[in-house]
Amino acid sequence: MGLVRTTVRGWFADDAPQFRPAETVSETDREAAAIDRAARMVRGNMQVSNLRGSMIIQVSFRSVSPTLSAQVANGIAAAYIEDQLEATNEASQRAIDWLRERTDQLREQSDRLSGLAEQFRAENNLLGVDIDRLADAEFERLTRNLVDARAELVEMEALSRRLDAIVASNDTSAVVRETASQGITSGLRSRYLEVARSYNNLSTTLGEDHAQTQRRRQELNDIEAMMFDEIRRSADLVRNDVIAARERVASLVAAQSGASQRVGADQAVLTELRELERNAATVSSLYTGFLQRYQEALQRQEIPVSSGLVLNTARPPGAPFAPNPSRILALSLFMSFAFAGVLVVFREWRDDSVRSEDDVRTELGLEYLGALPILKGVLRSVPQQVPVDDRGAARHLHLAEILRYGADNPLSSFAETLRTGKMSIALRHGQSGQSGRAAKIGFVSCSPAEGKTTVSANFANLLAQQGARVMLIDGDMRNPGLTRSLGRSFETGLADVLMGDTDWRELYHVIDETGLHIIPNSKVRAPHTAELMASRNMANLLSDLSEVYDFVIIDLPPLGNVVDGRAVLDRLDGVFFIVKWGATSPASVKRILRMDPRIREKCYGVFVNLLNPKKARAYGAYQGYHYDRSYYQN
Repeated sequence: MGLVRTTVRGWFADDAPQFRPAETVSETDREAAAIDRAARMVRGNMQVSNLRGSMIIQVSFRSVSPTLSAQVANGIAAAYIEDQLEATNEASQRAIDWLRERTDQLREQSDRLSGLAEQFRAENNLLGVDIDRLADAEFERLTRNLVDARAELVEMEALSRRLDAIVASNDTSAVVRETASQGITSGLRSRYLEVARSYNNLSTTLGEDHAQTQRRRQELNDIEAMMFDEIRRSADLVRNDVIAARERVASLVAAQSGASQRVGADQAVLTELRELERNAATVSSLYTGFLQRYQEALQRQEIPVSSGLVLNTARPPGAPFAPNPSRILALSLFMSFAFAGVLVVFREWRDDSVRSEDDVRTELGLEYLGALPILKGVLRSVPQQVPVDDRGAARHLHLAEILRYGADNPLSSFAETLRTGKMSIALRHGQSGQSGRAAKIGFVSCSPAEGKTTVSANFANLLAQQGARVMLIDGDMRNPGLTRSLGRSFETGLADVLMGDTDWRELYHVIDETGLHIIPNSKVRAPHTAELMASRNMANLLSDLSEVYDFVIIDLPPLGNVVDGRAVLDRLDGVFFIVKWGATSPASVKRILRMDPRIREKCYGVFVNLLNPKKARAYGAYQGYHYDRSYYQN
């Protein structure tokens, strides 16, 4: 099917030539000259081309008049569509005549074959009978009954052998076990067990030779005899049932053999009937298909549809063909890209955020521990928690998947980077547990929203999964992000412990996925949080935790906003500094380090968080990130 797209590329000018007929020429000559000029103008200014890789025809016409250009292009397209309609109508009429003839032939053939099939059914008494189930319905029923009868026979024979073995062995304990599942002898079994207990008691207290003990022994022997009699009668009954079951199996085998012979006799008739019905169905399907095509052809003839279609109607152009607007557009695009490049260079020059390992080591003078990528597609919602009493023992909670990603994916690059932090602790303090005290570690950052809570929770869960005893404390009493991530509120928390109102053993919680222990914050906000963090109770709390756990991890507030983190700094063994890739300014970190030199002394190193791998490829320090990620995924 060909498609026509008509477009106009018109040009006009104020000094276009005007055609004026000569006065000395006759009227007929003037008409012939006008037609000739029009034909030459059309041939010289019209262009018809086929778009590459498609069946679209483009018609272009140039003239001094925009209206004339549109009229000529549309007229050519209309003439082409009309010619296509005439050709389509002729082909449709020929197809309709052939389809009508073929449909009549198939209808007669279908009626004849259907009549032969019905006649064959009537002659063989198969009217209203499902031939697919007629042949093997009885055979299948006999087969199922035979399988059930053989299974029942096997079960009865096993029961008969078991009863005969009990009678032959004269085993009292076997008799007691067998009578436990039989209703007739269950009373004797209960009486036997009662007399046996009484006999054992009397023989222990009075001795074997006492008269009462002898009477109980006699009674016990009588009950055993009656139980053996019942077992013998049961064995006789089961043997009779076995004989009956064998006779039933034999009769079913004979009936199945007879049904198999009848199936073979009816198979020839059923095969012939199926062949007749299959031929009738085939011809009927062909008739239905041809009838549908015939009806569609009639509908197409009633509603003429051309094989060509005008995609774009030519309209008078709003601008001249020349000057060329494409060149102006290309120049505009070039200038736009140039301006965008200058803007990108300027913004890159103004960007002073931490983006590479050199920024951490050179600008900040701290140890670089690694980059933690953005966790895309990881669930941030908290699983539904089971409501519990805050005054109870250790409660069990669930964490969001993003807070335990490192523990759930121990072979990922994210988890491997966190392990460098554990190695830094071991290099500075030795393995936990060897010194008899836990490593007390803080996680700090310059500003909120740098992922400090996520990194500290993942680090604690990773240590707990590896078998360490870890306590994670939400040390941000003003904005407790870790507590909010647990998905519920708490009546008591860290502030209550530091104020001496409760003991930490009464309020810590356990994470079911890794066994991590957490001390959250309560709903009450204390106005003097810095004093609480630097208090004696805080020192006592950390001292108590050091005797129970291998690691004590505190999620501290941002150092640039509040002083709570610096207040507890002397109580900690060290801190991890979290900076956000592409957001944290080195100047902010330097200002914090100048304000409190203890942070640099106690800093294990820096985690660059929320790394964007695609953008990071533009920086030389991350050229190998793609290969590292492929290594951890293998």
